[in-house]
Amino acid sequence: MNLSNIKEGELKEVFDILELAFKQLDVDFYLIGALARDVWYSRGQSTSNVRKTKDVDFAIMIGSESQYETLRSYLITNHNFQDTKENAFVLITPSMIQVDILPFGGIEIDERVVIEGVGMTSINVNGFSEVFNDGTEVVELSTGHVFKVATLASIILLKLISFDDRPEIRLKDARDIGNILNHFFELENDLVYDQKHADIFQDQEALEKISIHEIASEIAGRTIREIIISNSPLLNRVILILNKHIQEAESSQFVRNMSEETGLAISEILRWLNKLLIGIEKK
Repeated sequence: MNLSNIKEGELKEVFDILELAFKQLDVDFYLIGALARDVWYSRGQSTSNVRKTKDVDFAIMIGSESQYETLRSYLITNHNFQDTKENAFVLITPSMIQVDILPFGGIEIDERVVIEGVGMTSINVNGFSEVFNDGTEVVELSTGHVFKVATLASIILLKLISFDDRPEIRLKDARDIGNILNHFFELENDLVYDQKHADIFQDQEALEKISIHEIASEIAGRTIREIIISNSPLLNRVILILNKHIQEAESSQFVRNMSEETGLAISEILRWLNKLLIGIEKK
């Protein structure tokens, strides 16, 4: 995949270091967050002007806090990464690139990770394992690295949970979801027209009454369901989150921020969210 238009070459040195560290410490990982979004956005024409990020976010499967501390110490001692006082899960590279290293797996207790440190020392990793198992694709970046990257549907899932965990500081997650759904049809064309979604296109009369964004939202929802179907509590949680924002409508900060990001009316955003919910609930 050609990623030259998102200036990923600036991150080659960081990727080299992290890939080496993960390999030496036998840590499996995948790319998440805004940079993962940018990987998929690089495929679209209408997303070419979207602001790109230089922050790097990796989810890493790790067995214990001591193994996580070994990784952090390796990066600090051998590659001059610096820790921060605000967030124990963040390191800063010598070139001032922020790297979020978010652990999940054996280190979790009740889908939370708590480590020693200063600032933010506790995170909810609900959904990380499910995305690792069923919500990534292997992508060759323009830097030459081959990484597992969270899919757009997975990014929607993780951002939906993240917003629900900390809505007071995660308003950008709602905006990101609005932006992704706005471009999902274009960016996931092969998925949209996959035979397993053919039923959506069979009722021509119904198709004339809905937008391509509603179609894309339902398919995104179906894909999220496939990712989390093995975790009933998580599936129920996501359904409850969406129902809450749909019922609150214009009173929901989540809905309002999606509307502001896309420039669309609240009513249109609610149609998207209803279709997303239908896809997730579909049996």
